[in-house]
Amino acid sequence: MNGSEEAPAGHSHDTAIDDVTDAVHAGHGDTIHVENVELAATRAADRLRRALSDDDETRAQLAEVLQHLSALQAQLGEWKDLHRLLYQLLAAFAPFHANLRALGHAEAGPANGRALLQGWRPCQTAVDRLMDFESSVAYIPIPHRQKGRPATHPDWGARIAALRLEVEDRLREEQWSTHGLVDLADEFNQACDCYLSLADRELRRDVERVERLYTHLLGGLS
Repeated sequence: MNGSEEAPAGHSHDTAIDDVTDAVHAGHGDTIHVENVELAATRAADRLRRALSDDDETRAQLAEVLQHLSALQAQLGEWKDLHRLLYQLLAAFAPFHANLRALGHAEAGPANGRALLQGWRPCQTAVDRLMDFESSVAYIPIPHRQKGRPATHPDWGARIAALRLEVEDRLREEQWSTHGLVDLADEFNQACDCYLSLADRELRRDVERVERLYTHLLGGLS
């Protein structure tokens, strides 16, 4: 699911993910040129407008379906972005987590704390990016924004931000327990992994919903 993964050797793709400008591969090895699809879509839209010029009800129903489809695709895009950001956060966290565990029973004091804080910097950057993304989300449900309504998803942003502060506060203490910080780091890792699984699941669900809508819409035209 990671957008940064490269295609296996021997399978050439003319278009990079997130930059669809030329040819893309469809099923069964067929190649679709995006410009041709855009041209066909423009012609079909013109014909539909003419065909439905006197049918306000059908035109309104079609507009409603297309708006719902557009919202689903936007939500799918946000789950994809969240998945990518959480994946990057876990990748940034892994070296810190490993170094912390390597301390074992070493004395946990300011020197070790400062060294670990240096290793924590990439995690801070990744969490900052995650918080910036959360502030821009328009389609993914955010629990603390759902006032008066039951939460439909865990509050991933608030939980990760809170754990980040706990880790940083612990590292700045004069004396701290290595075992306690390992437990806290394990909790941070588990939370990120849990929310990554959530994003993956919701991403797959939205893909299925979009496919079902297309199937119903196109099935009615065949």
